[in-house]
Amino acid sequence: SGFVVPSWFAEGTAQYNRPEIGYDSWDTHRDMILRMYALENKMLTWSEMGVFGKTSLGNESSYNAGFALVKYISETYGKDVVVRIAKSLSSPDVVTIDQAIDRAIGKSGRALYDEWHTTVTAGYRARTDSVRNNLVEGDVIGGTGFGNFYPAFSPDGKKIAYTSNKEGDYFGLSSIFIYDRESKKETEIKELVRSSLSWSPDGKKIYYAKISRSNPHWSGWSDIYEYDIASSDEKRLTYAARAHNPSLSGDGRKLVFAVGEDGTMNVAVADADGSHIRTLTNYRNGEQVFTPKWSPDGSSIVFGLARREAQDVVRISCETGEVETLVGGDDDARNPIFSRDGKKIIFSSDRSGIFNLYSIDLSTKRIEQITNVLGGAFMPSVNTNGDIAFSSYTASGFKLAALHPGPAVDFSSSAYLPAIPRDTAGDGGAFAWNKLRSYDDSSLPIPANRTYKNIFTSLSIVPMLRIDNYNTKSKGFDFLKPGFYFSSRDMTDRLSMFGGAAINRQWERDLFLIFEYRGSLLGLHRWGIAPTMSLEVYNITRKSSGEIELGLDRYTLGVTYGMLELDISAKQPLFSDADLLTVGFSHSRYSADIGSFVLNNSALLVPGSSDFYFKGNDISITWDYKGILPSLNMEINPIGHRLWLRYDYEMDRFNWDNKYENSGTGLSPVMTPFNFHKAEVKYSEHLSLLWGSHTLTLSGRGGTIFGPEVPDFFNFYAGGLIGMRGYPFYAIGGNEMAAFNATYRFPIWQNIDARLLHLYFDKLYGSVHADIGDAWNGTPTLNRFKRDVGFELRLESYSFYAYPTRVFFNGTYGLDSFTYVGKTATASYGREWRFYFGILFGFDLSDNWLSH
Repeated sequence: SGFVVPSWFAEGTAQYNRPEIGYDSWDTHRDMILRMYALENKMLTWSEMGVFGKTSLGNESSYNAGFALVKYISETYGKDVVVRIAKSLSSPDVVTIDQAIDRAIGKSGRALYDEWHTTVTAGYRARTDSVRNNLVEGDVIGGTGFGNFYPAFSPDGKKIAYTSNKEGDYFGLSSIFIYDRESKKETEIKELVRSSLSWSPDGKKIYYAKISRSNPHWSGWSDIYEYDIASSDEKRLTYAARAHNPSLSGDGRKLVFAVGEDGTMNVAVADADGSHIRTLTNYRNGEQVFTPKWSPDGSSIVFGLARREAQDVVRISCETGEVETLVGGDDDARNPIFSRDGKKIIFSSDRSGIFNLYSIDLSTKRIEQITNVLGGAFMPSVNTNGDIAFSSYTASGFKLAALHPGPAVDFSSSAYLPAIPRDTAGDGGAFAWNKLRSYDDSSLPIPANRTYKNIFTSLSIVPMLRIDNYNTKSKGFDFLKPGFYFSSRDMTDRLSMFGGAAINRQWERDLFLIFEYRGSLLGLHRWGIAPTMSLEVYNITRKSSGEIELGLDRYTLGVTYGMLELDISAKQPLFSDADLLTVGFSHSRYSADIGSFVLNNSALLVPGSSDFYFKGNDISITWDYKGILPSLNMEINPIGHRLWLRYDYEMDRFNWDNKYENSGTGLSPVMTPFNFHKAEVKYSEHLSLLWGSHTLTLSGRGGTIFGPEVPDFFNFYAGGLIGMRGYPFYAIGGNEMAAFNATYRFPIWQNIDARLLHLYFDKLYGSVHADIGDAWNGTPTLNRFKRDVGFELRLESYSFYAYPTRVFFNGTYGLDSFTYVGKTATASYGREWRFYFGILFGFDLSDNWLSH
């Protein structure tokens, strides 16, 4: 594969190196994630740590566990061990991290993991004893999903709005939910929202930010929206403002939010309708502003401010612009919000080693701890009676919790210290680490602007060996086709090049070259048109034999078939980033190199020739919409829908009846023009069923060639690996085609979590399916439609820790038998099993079919 690096080692090493600089550290947030996994016996297994392909929380845990394990290796066995492991991974005979670890420390990877697991778990249990004896955690009221964030009490205190991903596998799938405290029921009101929330004073509207691409360039802009709960109407208040986390003032007249520009965030205010935006702060050096909130009287705003690693709680006066740091220092203090009477600020802080909720009295500056949790408490919201809703971290993610605080408690005896403090070395030695750590990048000189010149990556060359069995006359080493791929791209990804070459012992070759350009074109970007342009060239040759007709005689000759194709296309999203419009032009030439032969009953030698038997030009328009729900199972068991449409106008010249005429220089093909229109459509609906991860897929596809009948060279085909698998690809062909499929798919083994050398096995699904369809010329006959039924096994796995490796095995039985009568042969199909096996990056083979 070119590399053998598990995700935990790659990311853990990146985070750990170099500890002396302090660019990254084992902080309380990372400690929280590993701590809760350890305390609840939910740590990633040795195999799970090696690959991504998990939920948002699971992928982050691979980073987190990797950081901790690399630190453990370095501190237990020496810093040089990490280097030795990395060098061992580059050895040609090493295909797993286990081999590299064994060479570096003489201990298997599994044994090292078990040792680390035991040490981590025992350490966390011992250090949290004092915390467990004095817990103040509140009650979980929103436990579904691992991303429950930003609770906000309604003005009357009877409801809590919050965002949650619920059953979704990623944080980005969060929606707004409203929890009724009396009925304990909740309702989803708006999908795809992740920001903090703010109610209108009358409780009828909710304000939030979300990213939209509804602009000419499909750029992701974060803006403020207003949602009317009763009418379900959403109103966009700002446009391209880069606005985040809004809060509406108590009188409903002003909005405050964070705005970003050039990597820096500032506090901004606007009228409630999004107009008259102005910034209150003037940060310029990469400072970050988080979740600004109004005071009850609207005179000041409190927010989180990160100047370096940690956040401080800061208040700004709306009248004077005076900024005051209320909670600072080395602790991380975040998510501040005013109490309903405006006398205190409630915030989250890691000052005890665990993120807990605290209050600070604005008059006395006295800080009191409110919660005492094992995981973490974040994002508080305060009700009129003092109730607090917050996001509570557990081993299964962030949950929505509620608490009615009692009298102030002294939690000093249950303070928790982080498991691994920041690892930094003193100044001196080979490097001046202190100087590097304190490097001031806030006043760097700005270099002069200059025109960008393309800078390309070095040319990557990857050798490969193909085994091609397309030619039934091949023998021995003829099946082997060695070759290589090569690629290079501009550093900004504006230009890219990808190509390949392969050739076998019979000198059959496969050559291709693809150029792509993603920059502005003829000023079209001014109108929001910025297509990806591509130029593709293909050249393929195949050895075979063929027959030609000359007068009344037919001759069998050795033939080398060749294909040369040039494709030019422009790709551009049309309505959203989920669809793609492609306009293309293709020029194709198919040739046949014919060997010499002697005419029957004559000593006349007909010399060999090389002629084109097909010259084609095709103008096409394709629209592809992918409405598949992002999920862990979106490849093996998708949910959603997909629509693909294509129109072609072909202008071809074709030797369709294989006739040749004798000329003074040899044989010349008789070319006939064929100009026609054709259209194709494919639609799939993947329905989630009520039980588990079971789905029902209903799909159909069809095609038609408009006008008079054309030769079968141009046919649509309904069978084969991408169609009705109970019949060979070319068995069912015609100028018209229609086919329908129903597939029921179900999980067999959801969490295999097993590894064999460089292969990691994740999940196994099964399915049963049925097809009905046909291809024809003229008028279709329903009783001639073919049917098949079958099964399929899908195995989702990874190879070399990084490459998705999707394996399928399919068996399909053709229920109907029929005979195809061709010009030179007759074949019978159906009433037999056909089996297919494949190892690819994805399961949906139609992706390859649709792209051509």
